[in-house]
Amino acid sequence: MPYSLNRTELIGRLGQDPETRHTSDGQAVTKFSMATDRPAKPGTHSEPDWHSIVCWQKLAEFAGEYLTKGRLVFVAGRISYRAWEGKDGQKHRATEIVAAELIPLDRKPNGELRVVGGQDDEANLPF
Repeated sequence: MPYSLNRTELIGRLGQDPETRHTSDGQAVTKFSMATDRPAKPGTHSEPDWHSIVCWQKLAEFAGEYLTKGRLVFVAGRISYRAWEGKDGQKHRATEIVAAELIPLDRKPNGELRVVGGQDDEANLPF
């Protein structure tokens, strides 16, 4: 029986502050870029690979509220390819990671730890 799998796991740092928007039906969507280091050959510096990350719904709200440029995060999700035609008729393509899991691996830059709500809210956090 044939199987297929579309899953990626990344650990890296945010290259920009997340940008949160809402769709016309009210769903939150947050986008940010993330850099991972590509192993370097001996005697050379490592080079970053840049990834576009997209989060939806509660994960998007979490990312928009708690993540900032430079934060170290774990992202797991699937690779998505999109193609569209611009208003000028030119074709565009995008490759994105649609996040299913998002875990901050460091503390907030200001050193604060913040708990949102009570025990019920903590059970619904995405990490």
